[in-house]
Amino acid sequence: TTSPYFVHTYFKDMNDGTHRVSDRVRSLVNFNCLNLLDPFKVKLVGKVDVIFCRNVLIYFDKSSRIKVIEHFFDLLNDGGYLLLGHSESLINLSTAFTLKHLKNDLVYQKPVASSKKGKSVKGHSK
Repeated sequence: TTSPYFVHTYFKDMNDGTHRVSDRVRSLVNFNCLNLLDPFKVKLVGKVDVIFCRNVLIYFDKSSRIKVIEHFFDLLNDGGYLLLGHSESLINLSTAFTLKHLKNDLVYQKPVASSKKGKSVKGHSK
């Protein structure tokens, strides 16, 4: 759950039982919808520091998950983070991401000194 402090500071009460991210925060963030399997559309996003992909990969087969993870790796700046849903993980996929432990969650980080010619998923060139 989100603490009352964060709700008050970063969200706007919509007076219907829901909240919306405050305009101040929204102005700092780019929100996008796109086909995660389309490499050309994904590249249009540009470099990012964090990707939130929660409860999406569970709907893809393994080969599609590999492609999406490769796209995410390419999009992230060095040191960037990939956050997945609790029902998702990269455990069965060999990736160049480093698993990091946060307070109550696990996240994946792109190594700071990643090689542009490296491999993001075992056996699949970037």
